[in-house]
Amino acid sequence: MIRSVRFSLTLWYAAILIVILSLFGGVLYTNMRSNLARDVDRLLASEADGVSDAIASFGKAEIEAKNPRISSQEKLTEIFLGNAARGEIPALVRRWAEVTAELDTVRPVRIISQTGETLAFSSSLSNWSIPVNAQALRHASGGKTSYETYSVASGHRVRIVTYPILEKGRLLYFVQVVTSLLETDASLDRLRSWLLWLIPMTAILASLVGWFLASLALRPVGRMIHEARQMSESRLHRRIAVPKTGDELQKLGQTFNEMIDRFERGFKRLRQFSAAASHELRTPLTVMKGEMELVLRKSRTEEEYERVLRNQLRVVDDMARVVEQLLAVAHAEDGELAVQWEVLELETLIRSVAQSLGLIANDKKISLQIHAERNVRIQGERRLLERLIANLLENAIKHTPAGGQVTLEAVRRGEQSLLIVRDTGKGISAEDRPKIFNKFFSPQQSSEGVPSTGIGLGLCRWIAEVHRGKIEVTSLPGQGAEFTVSFPFAGS
Repeated sequence: MIRSVRFSLTLWYAAILIVILSLFGGVLYTNMRSNLARDVDRLLASEADGVSDAIASFGKAEIEAKNPRISSQEKLTEIFLGNAARGEIPALVRRWAEVTAELDTVRPVRIISQTGETLAFSSSLSNWSIPVNAQALRHASGGKTSYETYSVASGHRVRIVTYPILEKGRLLYFVQVVTSLLETDASLDRLRSWLLWLIPMTAILASLVGWFLASLALRPVGRMIHEARQMSESRLHRRIAVPKTGDELQKLGQTFNEMIDRFERGFKRLRQFSAAASHELRTPLTVMKGEMELVLRKSRTEEEYERVLRNQLRVVDDMARVVEQLLAVAHAEDGELAVQWEVLELETLIRSVAQSLGLIANDKKISLQIHAERNVRIQGERRLLERLIANLLENAIKHTPAGGQVTLEAVRRGEQSLLIVRDTGKGISAEDRPKIFNKFFSPQQSSEGVPSTGIGLGLCRWIAEVHRGKIEVTSLPGQGAEFTVSFPFAGS
């Protein structure tokens, strides 16, 4: 189970999903914390600015009460800044805090002078015991708002802003506003808790779904494995059912069936090869054994020994020819024969083969005729083409009765060089004609009742195809047969 593809896919899916969800949760939590902190800081700065506006309005109202004739805001601001320059801000802040009591109605606030003296503060601020940070005051003296976070005795965090109050570039005092981060931290804790249990639960649920989908997707593979296990050497005709999915699984099934096709053809060729070899070699071996046993039973004359040896030599030649053809077919199937291309005269090839097989034709009293045009050239390998001609000629001689005629022709027809082998034998039946070029096919018997391996014509077709040609046969029962091999003409 642990090594199954389904388990591996589910495990990878779950691991990748956990990583993605963790990254998503981390980014979400970080952004949420940053946004909440920014909102808190913005709120604190806004409230600090509101406190400074309230103090300024209170101071201008006192000036206007003492001088009713002054109604211009610019004039009031000018007088207010003059009072601030004379150091009246601390007293103003204390009066504002005492008269308005606003410090007890807003968030905890502390107002600090330029020198760091606390001028006024909310009573609720004393519960948190937040000290005045000199560094924050120095930072704010440059006109920059400063923010700090403290952990108070009650166990939660607070956020404080040090807000400089400036008028026309002149520092008047500092306003500090404090707020509790209890609700903010609680919201972040809830979000973190949700993420901590949602991510694993989502990963588990998604893994179950992934397991189901992987099982569904790999179900055809399971069927193919089951069907493949049912195959054996005797059941190579069976094929696995190819799923109609249009994806890699369908291609896998098709490829597997194609491989089984090749295996089946290979086993079939092997069985045919073994059957042909055993059949063809059994008879000559039996003959050789019988003659040798017979000649060894008693002393023989020199002529009798010579006759037996000649018979043995003829049988050995037949066996060698059969073995040579069997090996040629085997090598052809394996693609081991490399063709050495050269331009050859078809007439020369025909006459060379006819000369070596002419004695066989004469022994059977068969007339061998050659009609060859000159300059009928083909491109190929001499030894393969001579084997092709020899196989066709031997086949014609074997199937032609005594007194018959075998004709070899070499002619050119357009861009084709034709080799024609014609005999006057009994011909080929319509039933056998489509199958005679199949390797290891042999009819029930030849014209003279001699069994055949069926190797030669199959090898002829292969040689013709290697030379980019084709072989055809025309025959009528009782009127002989005509084999025509066409090759591309090799120009000069």
